[in-house]
Amino acid sequence: MNRLPHNPAQDTGLDQRIDVIRKFNRMYMQKIGILAENIFGSKFTAAEVRVLNEMSQWTETTATTLARDLNMDGGYLSRILNGFEKQGLLTKERSKEDARQRRLLLTKKGIKASSDLTDEARKIMLNIVSPLPVEEQIRLVAAMSTVDRIVNREQGGFRRTDRVQAPFIMRTHRIGDIGRIIHVHAVQFAADFGWNQEFEALVAEKAAEFIRNFNAAKDRCLIAEIDGHLVGSVILCGLPENGLGEIKLPYVAPEARGMGIGTALFTEILRFAKEAGYKKLTLRTEDAVDYASAMLEAAGMKIVKLTPHHCFGKDMVRQDWELNI
Repeated sequence: MNRLPHNPAQDTGLDQRIDVIRKFNRMYMQKIGILAENIFGSKFTAAEVRVLNEMSQWTETTATTLARDLNMDGGYLSRILNGFEKQGLLTKERSKEDARQRRLLLTKKGIKASSDLTDEARKIMLNIVSPLPVEEQIRLVAAMSTVDRIVNREQGGFRRTDRVQAPFIMRTHRIGDIGRIIHVHAVQFAADFGWNQEFEALVAEKAAEFIRNFNAAKDRCLIAEIDGHLVGSVILCGLPENGLGEIKLPYVAPEARGMGIGTALFTEILRFAKEAGYKKLTLRTEDAVDYASAMLEAAGMKIVKLTPHHCFGKDMVRQDWELNI
């Protein structure tokens, strides 16, 4: 196996990480059929499929644009396009704006060929994904989203706008949702941090209090779901002090973290809080829940008090957060 030049003084495991990435790439390409001579059982090569798929995204394009977007050699692309034209998959028309350019348009035959490839690709992915439990499907999408964000990040932005998006819906609570919130909190926090039944009791008390005192004008519970599975939630309710609201029980399922669900929930809960007339919001959590800190800070909240204590069977530091709005 060919490796990068080794420098013991600067070795940070880069060689090993690259090997892991290459191994994953080979596995994935083999799994979806990219390593086959003809892709998806069609007559097309991998390069031809890339060109055909890119052309299907536009009503018309040019060879210059295709070469740029696909990062493909112009001469190689020209041979592919000429082949498509001979097969009746595309037509070339002189551009009215620039006589040096030719507009490329897929014919009906080309559109059908592209559609057939898409259908076959979907069948392959369906065979891979459908046997997995929904929770594993969600984790898979989240992992792909993470890879996309990291690899395509450029100077704080992203190279493309069609990044993997979380297929979640966000809505207000319905009957039965509060019970689900209690369940996922108790199970997940026990798994993540080893918290005992004291935590489940606390969650149940807070949830019951929200239901008993619910005021639609001042209180809000948001639910995030993927395929009917609860993957996120947050509660806002008013406190006796005028203009003061408390955010309770924020939650994002492990398999759905990194999808922007927590940010979406907090953005909407803050929008509602402003609309409801709140001046300040508070939230109490524990230092063990470190993955929530970045989200709270991004929302503008600040820690105003730290309290070491023993709770839920563990020694922890309670964090009190506030936000003036």
